[in-house]
Amino acid sequence: MNPVKIFGTLSHSFHSTPRGGLARDGGPLPDGRGSVSGSGAVTDRGSVTGPTTPYGQYILNTDEGIVGQIEMVWGRFWYESRFQGTQPVADVGPGRCWFTRQNPSGIVAIDNAPDLVEHYAAQQLQITLGNAYEIPFPDAYFEGVFCCWLLEHLPDPARAMVEFHRVLKPGGLCTIVVPTPVNMVAFYEDYTHIRPFTVPSLRQLAAAGGFTRARTENLPWTRGMRYLYRRLGAQASYRYMLFGDRYLRRLGVRNRCHLVMDAWK
Repeated sequence: MNPVKIFGTLSHSFHSTPRGGLARDGGPLPDGRGSVSGSGAVTDRGSVTGPTTPYGQYILNTDEGIVGQIEMVWGRFWYESRFQGTQPVADVGPGRCWFTRQNPSGIVAIDNAPDLVEHYAAQQLQITLGNAYEIPFPDAYFEGVFCCWLLEHLPDPARAMVEFHRVLKPGGLCTIVVPTPVNMVAFYEDYTHIRPFTVPSLRQLAAAGGFTRARTENLPWTRGMRYLYRRLGAQASYRYMLFGDRYLRRLGVRNRCHLVMDAWK
């Protein structure tokens, strides 16, 4: 799949699905073409002994290089700006588990691609089989929920928000990251995308899920971060991200192609 450029530095291959029939959360696509294929596969990263999925195999074969490195910078940003000192936190639709790795003892990843669950569990990460509609934990279990670039793939995002609300403790924070309709050509370069979101539609979604308060804003401007990372490394890239969030935002310079919503139970 050709990557869709976001942030001026990264690609939508963070979460894009290869041709093969599974949606972002590992479940079948709405037209029913999705399926679990086979009972094991060998990837570039090692052997998976259980059922495999096209999405899971794509993730396991693209988890190295600059994209994976910058994902970790974003994971640090989301964790330190919203969830540091908070646990347990659910990472719903974790992809390469770049957010989960920020605090492996306090973050639980939830994915319904069984090959991803097997692979990352073998790395001693807390990851369990489930999906955004059915999180396998009791009511009011988590202090926080993080869900990045998943809702645009779901036929019923309101159902997912109700589930996020269910598993959150009172006062808990749910952070959602989604694309906007600013660049619809780029949006539909991932054929599993169903809908983008706007500030009003996100607020409606939060209300439909039962959340009492929500705040929505564009992501920080980080154009050039790939170049910066390659020359100065992770720490400089993280500081640049903070600069975009704290200062450029005040000047109206921000990433209008993506939104983050923080909603409290």
